[in-house]
Amino acid sequence: MAVVTPAARAATEEDKELLISGSEAVAEALTLADLDVVTAYPIRPYDTVMQAIAKKISGGQLVAEYIVAEGEHSQFEIVKHASTVGARVFCGSSGVGWMYAMECLVVTPPLRVPMVALVGNRALDDPGAFGVEHNDALVVRDVGWMLCWIDTSQEALDTTLIAYRVAEDRRVFLPLAISADGAFLTHS
Repeated sequence: MAVVTPAARAATEEDKELLISGSEAVAEALTLADLDVVTAYPIRPYDTVMQAIAKKISGGQLVAEYIVAEGEHSQFEIVKHASTVGARVFCGSSGVGWMYAMECLVVTPPLRVPMVALVGNRALDDPGAFGVEHNDALVVRDVGWMLCWIDTSQEALDTTLIAYRVAEDRRVFLPLAISADGAFLTHS
């Protein structure tokens, strides 16, 4: 099987228009960004992004390590350490899962680790609550994470690509969280 580089794939799909969800747009951007390591732990509404990435990897469109972690804490530790050795990484979570990873989230900015994560915004409530609020993303605002909010699938694709450019700039070297309204953007 021939390996197609992200640049070659982008050149052949330049004029292609797609009607895709925000999660699929993020997965498309990660394919173009030539991701190295992605970690996953299922929590709604963020899980649709991980499903879309898994399909890209299994379909041969993306060559990356896909690691299913035992929890949000583990997945953020894995990508944090992979990033310190030069891997381009991605992970994320939602609501209370993001809170569970807080120990890792707080120590990442002082390490100057360039990583990108997605927060599928949802209420900080019992696991059955899926209302959209931004409190999950905002808790990292004052510890050094950069935050971006997206409003459309096109912004999801563009912002994900720009996130790597910004986070990996040697003048910046900070983690960046892309915040997407759960269900409204992740699923539609």
